[in-house]
Amino acid sequence: MTDVLEDLADISGNNSAVSRGTVLRRHPYSVGFFVVCIGVFLAVIVGALEMEILGLDFGVFHAGGTLISSEGYAAAYDTTGFSAFFTEEYFPQWAQTDNVAHFISTPTFGWFAQPLALFPFGTMLAVWTVFGFIALIPACRILELPRWAPLALAISPMMAFNVALGQTGAFVLLLFAAWHVAHRQANVVAAGLLGGLLILKPPLALGYGLLWLLQAKRYRLSIAIAAAVGAVLSIPTLAGGISPWQSFLEAMVQRTEAESAWAQQSGSFSEFVKQLTPGAPTAVTVASWLLGLLAAGVLLVMAKRRFGNDPEVLSAAAAIGTVVASPHLLVYDSLILVIPLAVAHRRGVLTKDRAGLLALVIVGSIALGPTLFGVQHSLIGRGLGVEFLALSAATVLLACWLGEDAGSSNPLRDNDDSVPVGSALS
Repeated sequence: MTDVLEDLADISGNNSAVSRGTVLRRHPYSVGFFVVCIGVFLAVIVGALEMEILGLDFGVFHAGGTLISSEGYAAAYDTTGFSAFFTEEYFPQWAQTDNVAHFISTPTFGWFAQPLALFPFGTMLAVWTVFGFIALIPACRILELPRWAPLALAISPMMAFNVALGQTGAFVLLLFAAWHVAHRQANVVAAGLLGGLLILKPPLALGYGLLWLLQAKRYRLSIAIAAAVGAVLSIPTLAGGISPWQSFLEAMVQRTEAESAWAQQSGSFSEFVKQLTPGAPTAVTVASWLLGLLAAGVLLVMAKRRFGNDPEVLSAAAAIGTVVASPHLLVYDSLILVIPLAVAHRRGVLTKDRAGLLALVIVGSIALGPTLFGVQHSLIGRGLGVEFLALSAATVLLACWLGEDAGSSNPLRDNDDSVPVGSALS
């Protein structure tokens, strides 16, 4: 697929050496995969339109911001009242399902969501979507990925789910990319401040938090993180006192109890466990979260033992650990897996064949996961997703390939104040 995108980039740049007709002849299988990705993207969007849930999650953000600005935090975190407001003003068809709408974003996220209420839902959803696509460009440039990378991400199933639900995945990737580069370049203050901003969506901070524990002796980093986290947490506290946080915790308890009843399409360990144990009590759900966090911690410790204090690899491990450990990180936020792919690309171990294999494993699992789950459910009344298994396989492959670079002479491995590795690949 990378060959196809390179040729398309040449075509868009008016390179006469490459014509549209030669792309199919040179890379028939890659063209087929490219077409499949577009087909999956369109299928996700059409499915959301048919189910009348296009922009569903963004509707939750917009509704939360509207209620906070007009009635206060308590109204947003009141599950019964919020669900009634959401179904009446945004998605009336939601009332015909057994699902309950929850606003489980942090009070700080809710505070920043208030400006969304200044404009109609449809207008803001369109603006949000456009800026999401735009955010892919600086994210890829920061990570020094090839010029075709934004297009590849734009048609990926992960981005399709972001567009269909109006989620934050593209913006999260941009934040992760900026943090990753700051960490790689040993810009401790910038890394700490950017990492602290992840507390806006706490599940996204899990991998970085574990990495910080491994590097707790770096006091400047800890101070920067504390400053960013303190600033983020203080905004709603100054605006509404302690009550926003009390309401948030009550809403989270209700969501935890409700969430044990269903499993979602995700690469996280906790969702995989819920699929293995359908109908299990809330305690099992909480235990799976703790086990996922433990698995992410083990992954980071193993990365540190194998690669020393290599900042790039540890950052990549933190991104993977976030996907594994997060109880609420679903397909749309799996875009952060671009971080380890970028590391493998910079190290020169991600060949085109290997990139194609990873694309097949990750994209294939996300594209075919719902179908395979549905077939199992129709046959035996339950299903097991393949997303976590595919992520595990991709992680093992990346670890093996990066291991080829571990034995080479690398001044970063044992230096806590390291600098970037070599030069970027073009």
